[in-house]
Amino acid sequence: MNNSSFPDVTSPGLAHTPTPRRAAWMMRAGGLAGGAVVAAWLLAITYHVALFAIMYFLPWLSGMVRDRLDVPLPFTDIVGDVEQTRVTLSPSSPVETPIQPEESQPLQFKPQPRDTIVNIVPHKAEWPMILGIGTAGGEFDKYDFSVTPGSGGPEFFGLGGQARGARNIAYVVDRSGSMLTTIAGVKKELRGSIGALRRSQKFHVIFFNTGAPLENPPRRMVSAINAHKTQAFEFIESITAGGGTDPRLAVRRAFAVEPDLVYLLTDGEFDPALVELLSQLNRDRSVRIFTIAYVSRNGAQLLERIAREHNGEFRFVSEDEIFQ
Repeated sequence: MNNSSFPDVTSPGLAHTPTPRRAAWMMRAGGLAGGAVVAAWLLAITYHVALFAIMYFLPWLSGMVRDRLDVPLPFTDIVGDVEQTRVTLSPSSPVETPIQPEESQPLQFKPQPRDTIVNIVPHKAEWPMILGIGTAGGEFDKYDFSVTPGSGGPEFFGLGGQARGARNIAYVVDRSGSMLTTIAGVKKELRGSIGALRRSQKFHVIFFNTGAPLENPPRRMVSAINAHKTQAFEFIESITAGGGTDPRLAVRRAFAVEPDLVYLLTDGEFDPALVELLSQLNRDRSVRIFTIAYVSRNGAQLLERIAREHNGEFRFVSEDEIFQ
């Protein structure tokens, strides 16, 4: 190529006055340089996109390969005759079978046989002494406290045990002069009867003669707790015999405290007017009256009638039973 065809760019005279040929050459050179730059950028962008795509799909491809390794592959095993083949599957990883919970068996209760309980009721003279109740047992021991085996209802001289529903019990007891030598037996029986009452029951004690009745403080029904029993024992111990026999005021007081059951004890005879009085006080016969002829049979006929008309029982207690 003839170098004379290109202008001398170093010539001072031409540096600032390009010719048309020189200008065309410069534009052609600039276009080539710009295209090279654009091509380089496109190549770089394509390379990075391909790299990111490989990085993104590589885990997915590896997962597919791993999954295909877990799939059982069929293979042919020659058995006996060449024409007969057996297709089996390659062993695969065992699959754990979920454990099914065992069905719970319903609980079954079988009652254990029990020995038959024999309720033996000893003679009154052999009833056991119960000590250690109340304040260190002193009060109950002092008053010779004794009880009968539990029968469900209150008992007084053997009467009332079948009255299981009785909750409020009133004792109406003769203290007339004729009881002077026998009242000790009544006191002992009273202590035993009150001592055997349950805490859910209530009681009241009234002594009578021809005067005003003597009542256990606080002159109303009290619950059969140890404190009230001890107080009643002290009251019973303080009673003395004297005077005549008239139970009408005591009977009125007994019904005033709203009893379920009344014990009426005497060794004397009553005025028949008592029968009418009781019929008025107990019109609906909701109160059961148990009567006791004590030592003497003089009033037995009237007492037996009262018990019969008021859903109770009658009993005669002889002197031999008291002091045997």
